[in-house]
Amino acid sequence: MTHSTMTHSRRRVRRLAVCAALLAVCVSPTVASWSPAMAAGAAGAVPDLSTAEVLATTTPVTGRAAVTLASVSPAVALPRGPITISGTVRNVGSVPIDVPVVRVLIGDHGLNSRTAVSDWSAPAGEQPVAVVARIPLGPSLAPDAVAAFTLIVPATAISHSESFAVLPVSVDVVGTTSDAANQEVVLGSQHTFLPTLAAIKAYEPLSIAWLVPLTLDPDPALFGVDSATRTAAWTKAIGPGSRLDRVMTGTDSALVTWAIDPAVLGPPNESIAPDASTTPAPAQGSDAGTPGPTQGGGTPTDPVAEATTALANRVRLAAPRHTLWSLPYTDPDLAALLPLPSGTQALEALISRPSTLDAPGGSARTGIAWPVDGTLTTTREDQLRRAYSSSGLDAAVVSTSTRTSRSGYTDNASRKSTGGLPLLAYDQGLSRTFAQTSDVASGAITTQRFLADSLALLGERPGTRNRSVLVAAPRTFAGDPSVLGSFFAAIAIAPWLTPTTTDQLLAAAGTASPDVPVVGTRVTPSPTATSATSPAPPDPLSPGRSPLTQAHLLDLSRTALAIDGVASIRDDTQAFRVRWTDAQEQVLSTRWRGQERGIAVINAATQAATNAVSRGVHVVPSSVNFFADRGALQVTVVNDLAVPVHDVHLTLIPGQPRLRIDQQAGPLRIGAHSRTNVRLNVTAIAPGLVPIQAVLTTSNGTPLGRDAKVNVRVQPTSSWIYWVLVGLASIILVLGVYRSLRRGTTRASRPLEQETLPDE
Repeated sequence: MTHSTMTHSRRRVRRLAVCAALLAVCVSPTVASWSPAMAAGAAGAVPDLSTAEVLATTTPVTGRAAVTLASVSPAVALPRGPITISGTVRNVGSVPIDVPVVRVLIGDHGLNSRTAVSDWSAPAGEQPVAVVARIPLGPSLAPDAVAAFTLIVPATAISHSESFAVLPVSVDVVGTTSDAANQEVVLGSQHTFLPTLAAIKAYEPLSIAWLVPLTLDPDPALFGVDSATRTAAWTKAIGPGSRLDRVMTGTDSALVTWAIDPAVLGPPNESIAPDASTTPAPAQGSDAGTPGPTQGGGTPTDPVAEATTALANRVRLAAPRHTLWSLPYTDPDLAALLPLPSGTQALEALISRPSTLDAPGGSARTGIAWPVDGTLTTTREDQLRRAYSSSGLDAAVVSTSTRTSRSGYTDNASRKSTGGLPLLAYDQGLSRTFAQTSDVASGAITTQRFLADSLALLGERPGTRNRSVLVAAPRTFAGDPSVLGSFFAAIAIAPWLTPTTTDQLLAAAGTASPDVPVVGTRVTPSPTATSATSPAPPDPLSPGRSPLTQAHLLDLSRTALAIDGVASIRDDTQAFRVRWTDAQEQVLSTRWRGQERGIAVINAATQAATNAVSRGVHVVPSSVNFFADRGALQVTVVNDLAVPVHDVHLTLIPGQPRLRIDQQAGPLRIGAHSRTNVRLNVTAIAPGLVPIQAVLTTSNGTPLGRDAKVNVRVQPTSSWIYWVLVGLASIILVLGVYRSLRRGTTRASRPLEQETLPDE
């Protein structure tokens, strides 16, 4: 056959295919939304093909079409029940897809392990599957065009040969393009699962509990001075439409334990008036000036307080439907802090703080440690017990992947450590799948994957009673409310999963036998959702490396002293101290893993706040002439802050021994935007220029402002003044004698007649 003949034959076949597609359009109102009845009829006309036959007649081409599943209904196949699968197809290529067809392929035999479920979830997963339904999408699908589809898989095409099974399902798009005009190729594929149950129950169900953290986002703008930026950050973090709001909405109707960081209810109360009894009076001889206006003169509405109050009310109303845990304040990074030399001390201060959740939500459970990495070694257990010594350590949350398996299979959620500490072990595979409910586009696939994995977990020991599993969301959990609604609805009708609570799991852990480490036993890793041939997506259960180091803790200690120091001189001492101490405590949070820049921003803001106070109170440099043996030296201290300051200590340090400070000034009080003149008694020792360093500090020695110099030119009176006085007296005496001699005789020596008045 010549080349021209072959080309002509190919074009003829292609035209016939297009005509067939157009004929299908004529008999269908909307091809892209083929009715279920027509889809069922089409499925009945398609013979079953094995995977080998499919691969022999089609050449897979990836990246031309994207398949998105909207729903699989029902999520679990029962005998004599069809399955409806709906979704969309998008042409993500640059050329049209001719005669696109969506088809469903299902395997006859179930996936026999959790590893098999994980492998099939990857795009490169392979299982023997057969076509059970198909539907055309029209004559052509243009680039970037989207077509919806709905297919019905008949009950006769679903195998129920096993009492329960997880069947592999593939939804493919086949068609022709200008690049491959001679044959039908697979342009896109989406793997999913179909759990099936037989009419006869042959298993013992699993008890399943849920643990969801409610924590703040890693946003440094949440902490610091009141501003529009801070208000916007709190609204974004806990307000309507926030991640926290969506998670609470999506899990509100389910039997979920909320592990709440009390920091979501806002910083500690700042509205504590300064204690007037501890405020020193102005120093003697000082001029306090006219006090400026003080902060908090009214009761303005605080948007942040309104948002946190609304959240507290919401938690209180939801408390009857949920088990509430109170994490230590700021949800400190236990895994990062415990190994550090001063980490336990830093943790004790946060763990011992009373929980603020008791007021809005009733009694919240405390004393449960939840390291973000899910690891608990003997050393870490000892460290946790020391850190929780004041409040008591009741239990810990760990990952099943870090625990030694007794049987080679996944153990129960209720465990006990070798040291006797009750443990709740969350299933890492199921928890990772649960975290994917944040993606709306993959919501249906996530639900099917979770059902499949849990059914495979059931299959490890189907006849064992009292088995339990805990699903824990990551700290960054951002589940979509609509996806979570469909997800929990599917879980609720899965008969192999019965709901339980974390309280019941803790009670079971308290009566469990301690783990016994046995040499040679292996740790069963949770299966992952990726294969070796596909790139690994970010793992939500591994939030990244912690930026906390021992150097950070030392910096925090120094910063805390600076905050206490500058706060102690302000009239709004408590408000300033609480605001910035809280900002530094937030640095210890788990939320900063992989977010080191946020810590740097908080530290810079804290440093700026303390520096602003320090620079706001300073000594005015001056030059003074001191001509006395003893006397008063006057120094001017200025307060540029908008609040009055008190308990400011002024220390004068002479640079030369020619001048002695007899007594330093007492604590100073200066009004807002005012100055005071401080008089100090000094004694001159010797003449000369004496530079004096004026140092301002707080009670704990925190320096204020920059050291100023007061230059004093000293000229003590001493003995020279007496010689001057004697000299002056001598001069006066000599001048008097000389004057007397020049005037001649006195009036007493004149003749009497010279004294007689002339006659009138």
